[in-house]
Amino acid sequence: MKKLLLALPLLALSACAEVTDEPKNVILLIGDGMGEAEISVTRNYEFDSGPGMFLDTMETKSSAIVISKRNDNAENIAFVGDSASGGTALATGELTSVRRIATTAQYGAPIKTIAEEAKEKGIKVGLVTTAVITDATPASFASHADDRYCMKAGDSVCTATSVPIIDQMLALDMEVLLGGGYQLLPAAKDQGTIRDYALSSGYNIVTDKAGLEKAGGDKLWGIFSDYHLPRPWIAEDGKPAEKVTVDTDGQVVFPDAQRCIANPAHKDIPSLEMMTEKALNNLSQNNDKGFFLMVEGASIDKAAHDADICGSMGSMLEFDRTAKLAVEYAKTDPNTVVIITADHGGSTQNIHHPYYEDYNRTAENLPGLYEMLLTNGGNEMTVYYGTDNIDDQAHTGINVPVYSYGLPEDLIFKATIRQTEIKPVMAKYLFE
Repeated sequence: MKKLLLALPLLALSACAEVTDEPKNVILLIGDGMGEAEISVTRNYEFDSGPGMFLDTMETKSSAIVISKRNDNAENIAFVGDSASGGTALATGELTSVRRIATTAQYGAPIKTIAEEAKEKGIKVGLVTTAVITDATPASFASHADDRYCMKAGDSVCTATSVPIIDQMLALDMEVLLGGGYQLLPAAKDQGTIRDYALSSGYNIVTDKAGLEKAGGDKLWGIFSDYHLPRPWIAEDGKPAEKVTVDTDGQVVFPDAQRCIANPAHKDIPSLEMMTEKALNNLSQNNDKGFFLMVEGASIDKAAHDADICGSMGSMLEFDRTAKLAVEYAKTDPNTVVIITADHGGSTQNIHHPYYEDYNRTAENLPGLYEMLLTNGGNEMTVYYGTDNIDDQAHTGINVPVYSYGLPEDLIFKATIRQTEIKPVMAKYLFE
């Protein structure tokens, strides 16, 4: 297998494009909560709606319908999902209810995942995320749980019969795990700790950026924060979107436009691109059977829950750069396909600037949370969150994009599909 090379000349790329008998690889990138609105607002801020987003250059694109099931009655549909139900749909090709990790709605029967199938066939597997490694999306590929928050022994939602998510993930014996989760290491496991178990299972555990750069070995577990990784960007005033203020006449006072800045807490954290490059290099070495790699840009959604548009856009751009890296890798290996999608939609809205309004706004007819941004081109842009006025914005039931590179013509996603159609395509390509 080839090592990741990001600067090959065009002639070399052309030469690599010939079909070979090498093993097949699938890279699945999941932008958590990445709907068209999150892509659009990022494009507007960074490029003033012009070219610049790599995803905009992807030639093969379709749209996926995202739904879930009701847990009180699995025969009934829920029209909005979460990362657990969305992750399960992508990992198994089956619908479940929110909070469930690769188990059936209502009944809790385990559903085999593509990562489990791959390991059974001797195919290497890697999971990369900017969240804690046991968060719902990565967990959906490597564990089975009735509640996504049973991450480690002692978590309050775990029952007497629960096997915590981290225990299951390590038992699956995957080759690469990269994300957050210092707090997982001291958790109880058998007669010792999770750290003890991982080391005895052959994992090289690294806990910082320098360690990741130098890390070798057949099995790698990189942990770079206590829980979720810090977001790349923050607002210059350090605040998320807020309710507008009202003057003495009851008229709305819109916030001043501000900029997003680099988050100091992210400075020494490995980027999603760096983690993905490391995973690709690790998975491709000494490999004659291929690999499956799932990469999640988790903080697009984590930030949106907090109405933190700067955190969301910085994470969106990081994810976009990672998508480019993955496609560039695939261009050097004609047996690698890349699929880019989301688990569910978010609540971000890019709405009219107050300049466009020809009537007065008052607090009574202006609910929700606002952020006014100054784009790179010097234009003001209004971002709005209206699903919760306190501290946790909701998901939405919109379709999500599906991009792909390298799929054979008969497997390419076309028009509007069901989210559950993605896993069968990955399995057919990888296993047949």
